[in-house]
Amino acid sequence: MRYVVVGAGAVGGTIGGRLAQHGHDVVLVARGAHATALRERGLELRTPDGVHHVRTEVADGVPSLRLRPGDVAILATKSQHSTAALADLAALSIDGEPASEIVPIACAQNGVDNERLALRLFRRVYGVYVALPATHLQ
Repeated sequence: MRYVVVGAGAVGGTIGGRLAQHGHDVVLVARGAHATALRERGLELRTPDGVHHVRTEVADGVPSLRLRPGDVAILATKSQHSTAALADLAALSIDGEPASEIVPIACAQNGVDNERLALRLFRRVYGVYVALPATHLQ
């Protein structure tokens, strides 16, 4: 199983970073300078138990992803970016099958409408309750 974290900011970066830190296969999806920084320097997590440096695969935006069987998408964008991110994910495929039929989407976002938006395009959608005091520093 591989976790594809779309939106590698405070919440997505923390979720993806912790998963990777504990041995899970993770792809962080970011854009522009943020993607470049993650690729070049990795992700730094500052937690009560210390500072952790994590390296994962980084995709420069959803369209550059190459999904594979077993992928699970974690949507961690701001709610105003959900529609575009979900449309980009739905446009992808795995071995010729639409991602929307195969890939489960876990919405780890603020707001009350994200799961409904995801259900318009994806068959398997899950809401994630996020209680995470996180800040994206740089």
